[in-house]
This record gives sequence, C-alpha cells and structure tokens, in this order.
Amino acid sequence: MSIEIQAHRGARAFFAENTLLAFCKAADLGCCVIELDLCVSQDRRIVVSHDPWIEVVSDAGLTRRWLYSMSYEEIVRYDCGAASPAFPHQQSVRASRPLLPEVFDEVEAHLQRIGRPGAMIYNLEVKSWAYRDGIAHPSPAEYAALVLRDIAASGIETRVRLQSFDERMVSEARALMPELTLGLLVEEPSVLDTFPDRLGFVPEYVNPRFDLVDEALVERLHGMGAKVVVWTVNAPEEMLRMHRLGVDGIITDHPEIALHLSGLAGA
Repeated sequence: MSIEIQAHRGARAFFAENTLLAFCKAADLGCCVIELDLCVSQDRRIVVSHDPWIEVVSDAGLTRRWLYSMSYEEIVRYDCGAASPAFPHQQSVRASRPLLPEVFDEVEAHLQRIGRPGAMIYNLEVKSWAYRDGIAHPSPAEYAALVLRDIAASGIETRVRLQSFDERMVSEARALMPELTLGLLVEEPSVLDTFPDRLGFVPEYVNPRFDLVDEALVERLHGMGAKVVVWTVNAPEEMLRMHRLGVDGIITDHPEIALHLSGLAGA
C-alpha cells in the first residue's frame, strides 16, 4: 500500500521554502501534494510564509516586523530566496513571499506545462495563535474568512485542504465552508488526550508530530474516521516506519527521497 507524500513548504532541498520555485520543483519531482504556510498582511492579503514576521537588519541590529503590521507592497520588497545552511544543495535565488492566489496560479500553470494538469493538492497550514490575536493576525472569524475567500476564488477548492494547530481556525473554517477538507495539526500529547471533545467534531485529517505516532494512535484515529498524515518525517527509516504503522501520508522536507523508497509511494 502506498501513502501520500506531501512536500513540506515545497521542495526545500532545492529552493527556499514557501517560494514559487520550491512548489514548482515539487511538481517536477512528481509530488501530488504540497504543504504551505499562510499568514496575513495589514491590508488583509493572504501571504505564503512560515514565520509571521520578517527579520530586518539595520544599524540598530536585528529586529522583527510582523507581516500583519505591513502592507503586501512592503512585504514583497524583502527577499526570501537565500539558501539555507540546513539544506546544502539548496540554490540561492531572488524571491519574494507570494500571495496564496499566486501560488495557485503559478503551480497550476506549471502543471499544464509539464503535462500534469490538475495533479496537485494544496494543504494549507494557517498560522494562528490565540495569544497573538491582533498582533500576528486578525480574529479567527475574520482570518478564516480571508483564507476561504481566496480558496473559493481559486476554482480548485476540491483540491484544497486547510489545517492548523489552532482549533479555533479549524472550527471557523468548518462553519464557513463545511465542504472544505480540514485537518487538525497536533504537537502536544494533551491535545490527543482530549480529542475530539474540545474540537467538537472529527475532521477528515488528524496530523500529529511523528514522534507521537504509534500503532495504537493510528488505529484509534482511523477508528474515529480520520486519516493520519504525520509531520515532519525526513529520515528514510522513519518514512518506512510510518508506512508500517499504516499512516495515510507523511509531510517531509525530502520528497525526493520518499518518492523513491520502494513501497512507500507505489515505487
């Protein structure tokens, strides 16, 4: 049985995370799912970025500016394409943080060019924290509405999923667009202890950190009707272990490895 392989923030081994080049490279590798992070600008545009801030170097030293305090016109001036030392083969390129609609448009056009039209699923992680309401993002209701606006306008909403660690975002998205595929990200074991009572329903996906996962958890979540996609699984032996445990998918920084492991993706 093959499992779903999701390119974490795009093909990060090749290009900087959450850039158009990284997403298109994931398509070139043969990925069918890309995972990407969403934040929001001051002018209420959905920006693809893992961190809700930009680090700015000035004479005063290193400071952080919240994306939510900046217009997108300001955000786009900052380069985010420098190679990361964590990925020695990553190429440095000039890139800016794209808007979510740009990602949809560029990846869909690239899929057409390479003969794989409509072959990508977009797993969108909404970055949200209760203690950062009004600082890093607007209220959950407004934030969810902004993200869903872009999803609804994309024309490919059947290939879009939304996930978050913030249960409020998952609940708001369900209320506003009940047909959307949803996922709850899990980092703390205590969340699993109270699941699904706190959330109030079982989403289509429950996506835990890889070191929380064992056979009993997979069986429990499957028994509730949820699929299990595990993050962030980078070592080949862990990829194979997740496969043996029966998970439905993995989120990985190295899809180029996962796609070629025998049995993992039907190879």
